[in-house]
Amino acid sequence: MGIDYYNKIKKLNIEHYAGEISYYTKAELRKVEIKILMSLKRGAKILDLGCGAGRFSIGAGQLGFNVIGIDITPTAVIAARSRAKINRLYNVRFQVGDMTSIPFSDNSFDYVFCPRFSINAVATFKKRKMAIVEMLRVARPDGKVFVESFNKFYLGKGPGLPFKNLFIDPIRYIRIFIYKIIGKKYIGLHPGDIIYKANKVKGASVGYAHIPTMVELKRLVPPETSCVLKSIPNILRGSIDPIKYFRYSIWFVLKKRA
Repeated sequence: MGIDYYNKIKKLNIEHYAGEISYYTKAELRKVEIKILMSLKRGAKILDLGCGAGRFSIGAGQLGFNVIGIDITPTAVIAARSRAKINRLYNVRFQVGDMTSIPFSDNSFDYVFCPRFSINAVATFKKRKMAIVEMLRVARPDGKVFVESFNKFYLGKGPGLPFKNLFIDPIRYIRIFIYKIIGKKYIGLHPGDIIYKANKVKGASVGYAHIPTMVELKRLVPPETSCVLKSIPNILRGSIDPIKYFRYSIWFVLKKRA
């Protein structure tokens, strides 16, 4: 069920993000991303995972970083290369690639970024864990990995984050268990998964996202790895955020041991 499900979702997301290229070729860095980047060593080598049409990579390149972006969507990579060429950014390049099997050698990057919920587009817990292991593998000793994720316990309203997921998941677990008992193949969504309508470009196909809890996010990280969870207010203001675990977005910052 795992690999079939993963490939089915991957195909769906390639179609989805291909349909949203026109939006992301115009999108720029967000304040939280600028804040993080400005705290890093300028000129450092960055890997941008799930780069899409180059939004984050282009912005980081303009700030003086050397960036490589990879994405599973070939048409998005083509658009990103075009955008870099138009902006005359020779310190930014792009290629097609999958974050669960990163096409670079060990210790290749000072920093690895997986922003704007790209980790949530990876189907199955096993594959998401593989992605985190891969991010740490290609980071240099004492390098950092920055991953942004949705939060299941977000209490407000937002696209693709229905609170009803908390009640749907137990039903899905029961169905999966029953199907396993009777020897029937389960083809529905996994617990925590949603299919959502595109909201960036009219006419784009539906997309997929996995909405995790903070406990699940921590389970993705190898036990020997330093992990700090931060909300956007934590990062922007550098202060304590009493409702951190109920924010729409959460960043987990990993440090690779030397």
